[in-house]
Amino acid sequence: MRRLLLLLVITGMAPAAAAEPPARTVVLGFDGVDAAIVEQMMAAGRLPNLAALKARGAWSPLTPTIPAQTPVSWSTFSTGLDPGGHEIFDFLKRNPEDRVPTFAVADETTVAFLFGRSNPIVFGAAAAGVFFLAAGVLFARRRRPLLPILLGVIALAAGTAAFLAVRAWIPSERPSVRNNRKGSTFWTEAGARPSTVIRMPVTFPPETWEGGRQLSGLGVPDISGRIGKPFYFTSDPFFATREGNDFSVDILKLESNRGTQTVRIAGPPGKAFGREGAIELPITLTVAEGRDRLEIAAGGERVALKPGEWSAFVSLPFRVNPLVTVHGYGRFRLDRLDPEITLYLSPIQFDPQRLPPGFAISSPRGFATDLVRDFGRFKTMGWAIDTWSVQSGTLPEDAFLEDVAATVASDRRILQSLLAGRERLLVHYFEFTDRVAHVFWRFRDPQHPAYDAALARKYGDAVEKSYETVDAIVGDAAKTLRPEDVLIVLSDHGFASWRRSVNYNSWLVEAGYLVLSGGAKRKSLEALFSRGQFWEAVDWSRSKAYAMGLGDVYVNLQGRERGGTVAPGAEYEALRAELISRLTALTDPKNGERAVSRVFKREDIYRRFDPRVIPDLVVANTRGYRVSWQASLGVPTADVFEDNRDVWSGDHCSVDPDLVRGIFFSSRKFQTSTIPGIADVTASVRALLGAPAPRDAAGVSLW
Repeated sequence: MRRLLLLLVITGMAPAAAAEPPARTVVLGFDGVDAAIVEQMMAAGRLPNLAALKARGAWSPLTPTIPAQTPVSWSTFSTGLDPGGHEIFDFLKRNPEDRVPTFAVADETTVAFLFGRSNPIVFGAAAAGVFFLAAGVLFARRRRPLLPILLGVIALAAGTAAFLAVRAWIPSERPSVRNNRKGSTFWTEAGARPSTVIRMPVTFPPETWEGGRQLSGLGVPDISGRIGKPFYFTSDPFFATREGNDFSVDILKLESNRGTQTVRIAGPPGKAFGREGAIELPITLTVAEGRDRLEIAAGGERVALKPGEWSAFVSLPFRVNPLVTVHGYGRFRLDRLDPEITLYLSPIQFDPQRLPPGFAISSPRGFATDLVRDFGRFKTMGWAIDTWSVQSGTLPEDAFLEDVAATVASDRRILQSLLAGRERLLVHYFEFTDRVAHVFWRFRDPQHPAYDAALARKYGDAVEKSYETVDAIVGDAAKTLRPEDVLIVLSDHGFASWRRSVNYNSWLVEAGYLVLSGGAKRKSLEALFSRGQFWEAVDWSRSKAYAMGLGDVYVNLQGRERGGTVAPGAEYEALRAELISRLTALTDPKNGERAVSRVFKREDIYRRFDPRVIPDLVVANTRGYRVSWQASLGVPTADVFEDNRDVWSGDHCSVDPDLVRGIFFSSRKFQTSTIPGIADVTASVRALLGAPAPRDAAGVSLW
């Protein structure tokens, strides 16, 4: 027998020994950390903690999913499935019935609020019952014949009043959210417990499992139901946002640059309460006589700010009616008072200590409340760092970095506390590296249309500094772990410069695959939230294909799309082959460069998929190119190619995954003959936890 086992080992036929389960596994996820930059900085000695982790264990670049997008890659990491399996394949998806885009991560639904339609009857009966009970007690004590009659009349009146008040002010339904991600997450497995997961994308609403705690990440809205709607108050009558306002910053024009004035900010939508528009909150602004500070009164709180100062989180209660108030908080920053007022208010976060009934951002529901109690208020919104305002020119670069620093400091306090515990598994996600890269990449690339030499001297190393912060966080974690513990550090993708935008819908129009019947109108993200009109200028009876999302191309297929024109089978396959050939050859007339690296058929990249949901083709760009914002919303523009002059200058979303690789470090050595994919990290974590691989798992363990 020994000879047989020895022979099997020598020939490689023996089953691999299972990895011994460590005492603890800690996973630190950083969004958008680029492998090439990390390698350069390690070689230069600027990332000593990551270098030490590499020396102790191993490291490798990491290939993201197709496409290389935050919700897509992290959903694969969470479940071990490819995007066809978990069905988070883009930021946007479409309904084939009307082709209208919606967010792919989750769908809005409604559920019963409290007792649903029975709310008036239940509360009315309860109010009446209290008085009837009181009548019985008083009658038993005093035996006065008229007393029960009097109290009965009062009880009837109280019950009627409660019935009418609840019917008028308490809705029978409330908005809810359904997470569209399929597949089970590794942290809910028995071998992972007890486990804590912080801010991982696509975890809203939060999961509930025995021995688990979770603070939801990307997907948690702000109080208005958006992924983040900031506010900008200005007395400058000529102010206009930079490069348009595609991200729907709420601009509030002030009447004067001195004295006292009151403005109203929009909060939660009033639809659930039978109200038109949004619930509003008045804010009073007073410029001090010396013009050295601005006094702000909002929701019963008062703060005074000098130019350049941030406030602490300020309570912002939106009173819907006498019975219902929605509670949030936000931070103000005063930029200037002279010559004009410019004041910023962050997106308004839900207050964990006063969440609406039935609404949760953590599991258990009180976990978020405990974090506020222990560490103070923090950002609860999934997209925590506001990139929209620096893009729109309503938040300067230095203020953006101040906000990043405050956000990271808050998250690090939470992480340090959790590291002191002894959960079997701790997963903690940080987003700041991605957000910094999106808006500061222009200062790393002198060829970028938005490059500014003066600003580059000041902010040109912002991305590298954010990586140094990553290194410090990794060092803090490494200090708390025992030798038998395993520390894993990874990112979901890397980055590339976005110099030129390409609009596939414009190309489809030029090539005759998408036929217009009128002029297309520019869209913003507000059209998604307000369910605005889309595709109003398209003649679907003569169109064969359309593009939506960040690189997705759909065939106008008969039997799937309403009014589809392309027959399934041979015609469908011929059209896809033709589109692949022509898109791969797409050349930028400005410089003669090819804009498309590869075009993928869905069946070539995903093990299984729903053909009604997953796009027919996924287009991947070469370096320097990305799908335009208007193309992602399905809007053809005048030109196929445009210079990207936006602050949002670095990206990855539609770039070939091989060109934007992330990172993978582990304190336990691993070996691989090829560059691993993010699903391989998931398989490796599952192996450490003794958790079984899911059906159709996309990765293999690297131990």
